[in-house]
Amino acid sequence: MQKFNTLLLREWMQHHRGWLALMLAPPMIVLLMLPFSSLDVGAGRGELPPALGLMLVGMVGAPAVVLGLTAASLLFQTPGLARRDRQDRSIEFWLSLPASHSASLGATVLMHLLLVPLLALVVGAAFGVAIGIALVWKAMGVAEAFALPWGLLATAGAAALLRALLGVVLAVAWLMPLLLAVMAASAWLKRWGVPVLFVGGSIAHALLARLYGITWIGDVLRALLLQARSALFHGRPPQTHGSDAIILALQDAPGWLAADALAALRALAQPLFLFAIVASAGCFALLVWRRRRSG
Repeated sequence: MQKFNTLLLREWMQHHRGWLALMLAPPMIVLLMLPFSSLDVGAGRGELPPALGLMLVGMVGAPAVVLGLTAASLLFQTPGLARRDRQDRSIEFWLSLPASHSASLGATVLMHLLLVPLLALVVGAAFGVAIGIALVWKAMGVAEAFALPWGLLATAGAAALLRALLGVVLAVAWLMPLLLAVMAASAWLKRWGVPVLFVGGSIAHALLARLYGITWIGDVLRALLLQARSALFHGRPPQTHGSDAIILALQDAPGWLAADALAALRALAQPLFLFAIVASAGCFALLVWRRRRSG
């Protein structure tokens, strides 16, 4: 376990500057620009108190943006992870370590595809509170910021963060066979890996559907994507109207989010998730095999 932790630390030390810059730059730019911006907050229609609305915008918007930007960047880099060691000659470093190929690859996959998105979500949530306070302070004054229902916001925010963290873990689990398939194809076929995988899969799906009426390739891909989306929020929050209803929704948020998390966990009990596990294991085995051949 100590060796695996060292491998994770190595990944962090090598890439943390870029990751932190990606996570910190957008919310810090927003905070720096707020003093020079103008916010016009009207009375609205009475459905949501302006101060509470601005606070919720910050608390929800910042984590979504930071996580979205980080995830997009990591997905763009995913195919290159399998070829990175040979491109920068760090394969000699990995081969010199008293660690298995599976541990070396596992640390790379775990850090890039799971731990970094989780960190991005936490960073975004922290900045979300700061941005929300800054929005209320800028638009309505410091008194309105102190007058917010901070107990409800803290409880609902913590519950939402925990639910989102679980959702990211489950979403990555559902998407792992697709991500590892891209990495494996890139490892074996280099720059042609992703085009061959995409074009080959598309042609195979079209031929099977046209000749035999078999659509399981597209059906499985669509189902994995839908399950990954549902993992983040399995159901829909109850509809609310009016300021009093918003307060009640914040009070009920921890209970609803806990029930939603349980529903997302129950969704794992199906053959599709077993297929995702087996397919992920197969793709990871191809990556390990390629790493051994490189040695």
